[in-house]
Amino acid sequence: MENEDNQLYVNIDGIKTKINVLDIIKSNVYGKTFILYTVNNENETIFASILNEKEDSYRLDPIVEKDEIDYINLEINRVAEEIREED
Repeated sequence: MENEDNQLYVNIDGIKTKINVLDIIKSNVYGKTFILYTVNNENETIFASILNEKEDSYRLDPIVEKDEIDYINLEINRVAEEIREED
């Protein structure tokens, strides 16, 4: 599922880190945009964050609300299944 168009570099604790964007999900229910991604091409762990636009950049924020976590876990399972089917 790796595609250079889906790769971003982010600064994590001062270290330039490559993330591979798997999906971006706009939720009308929560009024938020979520991003699913892996870090440094390690597809074993799928991470999720809230994607917030700030002026001319974006910020990844943690998902802390239980209902949002439950929702995004379903989306992670969906994406993980799609990855398994591709392999």
